[in-house]
Amino acid sequence: MRCNKNMKLKPVNFIQRYHRFIFIVVFPVLLIGQIREYRIHDRGMLHETVYNTGDIGRPWQTGSAGNVTTTPLMEWPSRSATSVNNIIYSGQHNLIGGGVYVGVNIDSLPGEGNRIFALCGGVGASTPEPVYGIWSFPLFMEEIENFPVLDNGILNPDYDPDEAEEIISAGWSTPTGITITRTSRAWSYPDYDDLIIYEYTCEYTGDTDGNLATIEMDATLHDVMFLFQYGFAPSMYGYQRHYQEWKYTGGIYRGDQNNFWDLDYWLSFNMNLRTNITNKNLFAKPEPDRNLFEQFAQTGEKGGGLGSPQAPGYCVLHYDTTHLAIVVPEELDSLNRNESEAQNILSSSTILPGDPLTDDMDHFRENADGTYTWWYELDANSHIKQPWSNKVSTGNTNSQKMMYEKDSFNPNRRWSGVYKPGSTAWPNTAPEWFGRAAYPYRQSADAGMKHHVFGPYTLRLGDKLEFAIAEVVGYGAEGGQVAQQWAPIPSWDNPVIFDGDTITHNYLTDYGYPDYINSESVINVTEVAHKAFRAYLGYEPTVPVWPEDHPKDGNYQIPVPVPAPAIVIENTDNGLVRIHWTRDVEGFQHPRLMGDLNNFIVYRSNSGMGPWQAIDTVMVGEITSDGIYEFIDNDETFAVGDSRYYAVTSQDIHGNQSGKTNITNFQKNIGAVEVMDKVYAVPNPYRLSSGFNDPKYAGKIGFYGLPSECTIRIFSYAGQLVRTIEHNKPVYSTEKEWLQVTRSGQDLASGVYFFVVTAPDNKMSKGKFVVLK
Repeated sequence: MRCNKNMKLKPVNFIQRYHRFIFIVVFPVLLIGQIREYRIHDRGMLHETVYNTGDIGRPWQTGSAGNVTTTPLMEWPSRSATSVNNIIYSGQHNLIGGGVYVGVNIDSLPGEGNRIFALCGGVGASTPEPVYGIWSFPLFMEEIENFPVLDNGILNPDYDPDEAEEIISAGWSTPTGITITRTSRAWSYPDYDDLIIYEYTCEYTGDTDGNLATIEMDATLHDVMFLFQYGFAPSMYGYQRHYQEWKYTGGIYRGDQNNFWDLDYWLSFNMNLRTNITNKNLFAKPEPDRNLFEQFAQTGEKGGGLGSPQAPGYCVLHYDTTHLAIVVPEELDSLNRNESEAQNILSSSTILPGDPLTDDMDHFRENADGTYTWWYELDANSHIKQPWSNKVSTGNTNSQKMMYEKDSFNPNRRWSGVYKPGSTAWPNTAPEWFGRAAYPYRQSADAGMKHHVFGPYTLRLGDKLEFAIAEVVGYGAEGGQVAQQWAPIPSWDNPVIFDGDTITHNYLTDYGYPDYINSESVINVTEVAHKAFRAYLGYEPTVPVWPEDHPKDGNYQIPVPVPAPAIVIENTDNGLVRIHWTRDVEGFQHPRLMGDLNNFIVYRSNSGMGPWQAIDTVMVGEITSDGIYEFIDNDETFAVGDSRYYAVTSQDIHGNQSGKTNITNFQKNIGAVEVMDKVYAVPNPYRLSSGFNDPKYAGKIGFYGLPSECTIRIFSYAGQLVRTIEHNKPVYSTEKEWLQVTRSGQDLASGVYFFVVTAPDNKMSKGKFVVLK
């Protein structure tokens, strides 16, 4: 569902919401609720596909079978599909799949063997495992376009300044009895267009199969754990240019990239540190053709000289603490114990009745005198600190591994343990992290899959948990920001070396950033993560961030520039391209407007991802006699039949620009005339050697000087009717079919042909042309 309306999407009671829908119209909802659907976030620079089964990007897929895509997979920059040397590439896609997993035990069935799972997206290995109808039962999906400017150019009267511009909401039931609603948000503003925020509401409804008329479960759920999972691979284009496949073994997994963990922002991201496994001179996968590398680096074509500069990741904005299981503090005090006493405490301690905590002695530290002290740092409410687990692993997320491997999201063990005093993996200056899940730095090269686990929770029927995460991607990351001992964050201002020959000693110094980096202050993934917290909170975050202190719902009160206008592009009757737009955006108002409108900038590009050339600036008030803004492109190198991309941005008095929300691919032609006079046939004479055998023009004779509607009749020299063409386009006609075959299916012979053009007002134009074969 797409609509322009003022809608503030906040989590609501799931059953109440759907009882209301069913009351209004029963059968369509039940029918639609069984359909697997997807929508695409395409408002900003980061494009992503989301499904109503929980999948993000696409079902999990690696290897040669995943070499192409028709939908965005965490695509950044957007519109990045391209070709090099006649090889077509899907573009800069950074994801092999993502999703959310749930694991629970019902009250009467504790223990590992009785756990119930729902793996909602991002499950599989070289091929994906289906989740639809197994772990996910879709209920609904809707998209809301909260655009400030409508397609017709007028300001949206229902625009909500405190909401995202693009909102996609979906819901699905799971076999755990927990129903998940996910609402994702995206913006076009240059400081906030490299991120997508996801809010999850997980409600214990008791529905296990998507049939809202029945409730299958009502027992208390214990050891409830939620796992948010992503598989990163920056990026498809870079891998394909070097390997001609989106490489899995020796590339995505234990090969070319590493995962990083930034505790300041609870940020996990990947970077491509080498190519061909060990060649660190080919960091970020420079274009492998040396000549093309220099061309792309200098011009910014194909995104620049680096094929994989992206640092894709996600950060945790909020996690729920309201239903975390409670550790009984009296039983786990800091008194020294011998090993036997410690084990007795662990075996008898409870999170809640029926939930054994653990029998793992790692929860105690051994003192110098041989006694053991409980070292867990619990929060103020005696809850285990979060996250429960912080894992990096291979790209293999098959269901058996994820459900039954003890280290995935099992309540009896925490992957890599937790941060402890004296930990070698994290300095002692961060005591707030003691007791939280440790990051497995030594596994950072197993970078195909990354996940966080939260819990264990205890839920009773009707209870809800809420989480928020943000997908973020930037051009590299900030060096020194992350405590990473085994793979320090590199700068992309590195030498690029081909076969021992240094092309540049400092890539960024010599070539700079490509123009899809559209903000001076938000460039790398760390800066994008900061803006994600700023968007979610509505104010500047305090670093380091602590998601448990953040509200469960996003605030989304962010500064905005004047929006881009809606543009109309058309061909003129003298072979030029005209772009025009209304004055409506001059009246745009917003409580956090960054500045008054000053001018518009007209851009043109050969590619949807750029590089963009600013070809004109139009000042506020420079309007035509018709009261609109206009730009005429008279570029003589832009030939009839060729295509270009255009965009117009708004710029305020402080230099802040809107996003390029009106990018339009336009084919140049010759426009229709208002009143028909003389009509011409081109080329005339038609020869195979005339130059019009170019693939764009081969076999075509076109007519110009046409009105937008007319009938063209072609006759042989003998007066026989050869072809009738009903023309209804506001452009020069380039019909080819009539030239190659006659009405009887015979080849058109050389000779003289006549044409008669009749307009709806009965005006008539006659002429002739010659065909020489």
